[in-house]
Amino acid sequence: MSFLSELTKVFKPNTSVSRPTVLIIIAVQVVLALIAWYSSSEILPKPPEIWASFIKLLKEGDLLRELFVSMGLCLQAMGLAILISLALSYLTVLPFFRPTAFIVSKGRFLTLVGLSFVFTLLTSGGHSLKVSLMTFGISVFFVTSMMAMLKEIPKTDFNHARTLGLSEWQTVWEVIILGRLDQVFEIIRQNFAISWMMLTMVEGISRAEGGIGVMLLNQNKHLNLDAVFAIQFLILIVGIGLDYLIGFIKNIVCPYASLSLERK
Repeated sequence: MSFLSELTKVFKPNTSVSRPTVLIIIAVQVVLALIAWYSSSEILPKPPEIWASFIKLLKEGDLLRELFVSMGLCLQAMGLAILISLALSYLTVLPFFRPTAFIVSKGRFLTLVGLSFVFTLLTSGGHSLKVSLMTFGISVFFVTSMMAMLKEIPKTDFNHARTLGLSEWQTVWEVIILGRLDQVFEIIRQNFAISWMMLTMVEGISRAEGGIGVMLLNQNKHLNLDAVFAIQFLILIVGIGLDYLIGFIKNIVCPYASLSLERK
């Protein structure tokens, strides 16, 4: 009876379930996904073929090297984007910088392919071109998320800081910077996923240094679908791992962030 009552919770909104139930749900969904995969078109490679191709790519020695090249590019661009975006977003407390941040946020509707020629003229090589394109692509989304987060800060938080005798710059530090640090980490996680997704496109624009994106495009060009899926799964696993790493750092720096969550 307890098992049936626990099972019915699965289809009730805003309900927490036990860890064994979660594991059962995951197992059922994995089985259903594998059934759908094996019953799909014969063109799509199956898991054994993908695994064999992954082992082959590992033995050739290029896969991990290209992965580390791409990770270095992504982390460098992400670091620059974080510095630029946070500086611009926090400066919107001054009316002078608000139009600039607004214009930058609208840059998310531009395509990187269309801007590649402009950045080629502004940069000195393939690596700097890719870093610039990715930094731009991340920053426009990062600034948009930061501006939305800053607008949602209630006025009562600012008034409370002022009643404590804090100056306006002290209020900015306590309410905006320190008080919303956990939300900044969430924005970093979201935009890291965007940067990791656009990585293959940027590496396709400039293939000078190689990278996992170049390898993926080459395999796709020759219709080696088993290798394409193997590389895609590697990109997925590494991306999820880095996402959890950012979340782990957030929990260390901001342990208070998860204290009031309804679902854990």
